[in-house]
Amino acid sequence: MKMNFLRKSLIAISLTSVFSYGVYSYGCADGWWGNDFNSMFAPETFVDKSYKPMFYDSYNFFYDYNPLQDYTSKFSDDIVADWSNYIGKSEPKEAVAYYLLNDTAAQYIPKLINKQSISGAKYGLNLKNKEAKNFLEFLQIAKKVEKYSTSQYYYWNYENRNQEKVDAKVIATIEDYFNNLGNKDEFYKNRIWFQLMKAKFYSNNVNDAVSFFEATKKNQSKNLLYYRALGYVAGAYYQKKDYDKSNVLFAEIFDEVPQLRQEALYNFRPVDEAAFLKQVESVPSKEVKAAMWAIYGYYADEFKAMQEIYKIDSKSEHINFLLTRWVNIQESSINVYQEKAISNPGNYHKEVAKAINQKQFKWISEVASKPDLLQNPELWFFATGYLNIFQGNFKVAEKQFDQAKIYIKAGDELAKNQIRLMQLINKVSQVKTISMKEEATLIEDLNWLLYEVPENIKYDNPFRFNYATNWVKKYLSSVYKNQGNQVMAELLNSNKVFYDSENNGQAMEEFFLKKNKTAWEELFVGLYPYNISDIYECRAINLYYAGKLEESIAMFEKIYPIKLRQYNYETDSYSYDFVDYNKRELYGNPFNGKIKDCNDCDHQAKQSVKYSSLDMLRKMKELKTNIEVGNDVYNNALLLANAYYNTSYYGNARSFYYNSIFGETGSNYISKENQYKLFDLSQAKKYYEIAFQAASDNEQRAKISYMLAKVERNEFYFNEYFSQSTYWGYNYDQVMVKKWDGFKRLKQDYSDTKYYQELIKECGYFRTYLGMQK
Repeated sequence: MKMNFLRKSLIAISLTSVFSYGVYSYGCADGWWGNDFNSMFAPETFVDKSYKPMFYDSYNFFYDYNPLQDYTSKFSDDIVADWSNYIGKSEPKEAVAYYLLNDTAAQYIPKLINKQSISGAKYGLNLKNKEAKNFLEFLQIAKKVEKYSTSQYYYWNYENRNQEKVDAKVIATIEDYFNNLGNKDEFYKNRIWFQLMKAKFYSNNVNDAVSFFEATKKNQSKNLLYYRALGYVAGAYYQKKDYDKSNVLFAEIFDEVPQLRQEALYNFRPVDEAAFLKQVESVPSKEVKAAMWAIYGYYADEFKAMQEIYKIDSKSEHINFLLTRWVNIQESSINVYQEKAISNPGNYHKEVAKAINQKQFKWISEVASKPDLLQNPELWFFATGYLNIFQGNFKVAEKQFDQAKIYIKAGDELAKNQIRLMQLINKVSQVKTISMKEEATLIEDLNWLLYEVPENIKYDNPFRFNYATNWVKKYLSSVYKNQGNQVMAELLNSNKVFYDSENNGQAMEEFFLKKNKTAWEELFVGLYPYNISDIYECRAINLYYAGKLEESIAMFEKIYPIKLRQYNYETDSYSYDFVDYNKRELYGNPFNGKIKDCNDCDHQAKQSVKYSSLDMLRKMKELKTNIEVGNDVYNNALLLANAYYNTSYYGNARSFYYNSIFGETGSNYISKENQYKLFDLSQAKKYYEIAFQAASDNEQRAKISYMLAKVERNEFYFNEYFSQSTYWGYNYDQVMVKKWDGFKRLKQDYSDTKYYQELIKECGYFRTYLGMQK
């Protein structure tokens, strides 16, 4: 039986040692939305920060794109602080840091030892006490070892992977010095011991590092240097593929040194189930056994690991981060970002309850019921309370949140916010209808979540409220929808098809213009992403594509200037300015109809008359009236047909339908909801045919025949390609040119016209068609 340790695809775990890094895989960085895109449960709330890299992350190997820190700099602050405290005030801390961390400082050390003057150094050393002199002697040794221990290579460089090894003579010199330290103080001896340990590890004989550690470890304090040295021992065993020993040592480091947990876990070698259990049994310490299971839980099975740790030591803190991972995994099957609107809030919790592993949740609930046996009972109460919401056990959840509160430390704002959020989710989950009673119960907490939290929570705060905010709005929206209150349902969860119904648009307009809104209504109006002019414009666009030209004009005329926050590129700042949508000009002349559909060309062409959307519609109404009364029917019908063509997906006036609610901004992709509007050329076809009937000569008829051929071509493209959900762009083997009726008519009836010759020059499709006739 194999243990699935590689669920996250750890690549080539340790290359040389615990401190010599290999490569690990980050997941799908493209499209990553953050950890709260489908989560309300922040593990940072209850678990020590040393476990942070191991929190659940659906995209990255380490949580929140938390890379292994470069070991040449990870402990810089600790090293400087230790030496500065040791030396005392005789040497400035900045000088201590300079000589410890700056590579160029190495050249000055021999001169300082020989009491020679130095020039070019940023700092000197006073060397007034023995500790400072010890520091100088230490530097001489450390800089020799450093050039071997900090050398780097890149994993993709297959031709230069050999790491330079410490020369045996250098090791012998350091070892001789260490053996003759005599009455030197313990701090200094410990630092020289670590340098010797490091030198032996980076030599050609790593076994010497192991034997040296075993012979001298009893004389060393179990400080950070001790466990870093133990990491070298583990790395030596790892190099020899003695994973029984290396894994146990990495687990010990994981347990004892929070600073090294990420590295220890990273270097833990996956083995099969039998070998792993044997390794666990070989460990006398319950703490290290628990650590081994914790690492197992990270790579393979959180739940099994929790059960085993609970048997070994129920108060082990390692069990806590595993619980957060389990909860985050469970909720990921419930919380689906941009989920469909909740159709029936009454059945919602019954449906999602099935997504939670009931057998495992039962065990976790039983553990939580015995808080005296746990190191972190507030986490367990909170976790079970959270998931009980989605079991429909609302009273149980509330009780567990109250129990969790008992353990929260004063001043822990993250924990307080997390519990308040879950209590709100629990309250909302119990709402079946919304009346003044429910409004009074929820309004204070909703105001906090919807307004205060976004204003006060900074981007680096781990509090997860984004998905919760969306969930609350969608849930309440579904309640309103079931009550028949479409306006409030739309305010809470906007859907652009809402405005396809003019009755809905009228109802929303009346609501916006209502003077005596309640505090509850104002709460959601303030969150609605659209203003009254957005609504008027969207309704006007929908009326236009519904063939209601006069009504569309009337709706556009309702638009008035709105104060909007806009970015000023000249001042590199935001400002609030009044914006009148009816002043925005279309990029091209919508009444032009050319041989080539080149929108960019039309946009760049000189335009004697510029049109806004409203100007265009008024002109179209004028043209339509002229046609109806029989005034210059050919030209008026041609111009009107061109306008309808250019306000489609294919034309130069696409910006007519740019609207935040309508949801189109000029992309080549048109949403399914809008395809029947923007690909529809029936109005253009209607007026081209009227123009054809009114044409007075063959030049006019030739032009209209070509315009109708373009309509026929585009209708073919839509039906054959654009309307298909699998269409992602033109393929060379797809049919792009056919024997359009308009092309046939041109060749058959109008080949003697000047327009026909212009087509041959400008239209490659037409030339292709003519080639098809040979």
